[in-house]
Amino acid sequence: MEAAIFLPIFIIGVLTIAYLIKFMAIQERVFHALTDEARALSAEAVLTPLGALNFEAALKSRLYSENDIMISNVDLDQFHYLYADGTYGMISMDLNYDVDVRLPLQFYSPMPVSESLMFRAFIGKTMDQENVSLAELEKEKESHLVWIFPTAGKKHHDKDCIYIANEPMETSMTAAIKRSYDACKLCESKNMVNGSTAYVFTKSGKVYHRGSCPIVDKYVTSIEKEEAQRKGYSPCSKCGGG
Repeated sequence: MEAAIFLPIFIIGVLTIAYLIKFMAIQERVFHALTDEARALSAEAVLTPLGALNFEAALKSRLYSENDIMISNVDLDQFHYLYADGTYGMISMDLNYDVDVRLPLQFYSPMPVSESLMFRAFIGKTMDQENVSLAELEKEKESHLVWIFPTAGKKHHDKDCIYIANEPMETSMTAAIKRSYDACKLCESKNMVNGSTAYVFTKSGKVYHRGSCPIVDKYVTSIEKEEAQRKGYSPCSKCGGG
């Protein structure tokens, strides 16, 4: 008797979990396609605005081809291209679609999903300050780098300061980094691509890390001294600030 009562509940529970797993996988795949197509649209905006004309058709074609019959009624709504919202060049859109996960028991109806995305086109930085003359642009400014902890403290340091000597340095992933250091097994940094942000202990470590790695508690990065002072950093009392 107990088995007869429990078995249907167990089967329904297993099917529900399977449905949710499939549903989330489809939703993640759709959102990845949306952001990937949006990235391409953003990059094209610097060359021509005509990419927006074919964006919806290209997105629908990709979504249907990648998800077969598991989605339907794809619709791009509230598509706004190169508008001003605090800054010029914003793009926003709502993507609506139905997820139809087919399971052995056909008592699930298609589930409506809506995704929203807002980003800025790659059209360059807007400046509110006065134009700089050619003569000013041609003047060479002496670079004076100091080191700061972006997530801890408000002091700027010399590169040889004892406070930063044993802390990880923020850098950009390159082939040279991969040759000089090993990948961290804890955060699986071996999968990082060139150009992404990496962290290395230049004086004591042999491994490169992701920013999410628990070993990277706080990190140091270089910045122009003038900019550091403008952001409220003051000289380190130990090294004089660089």
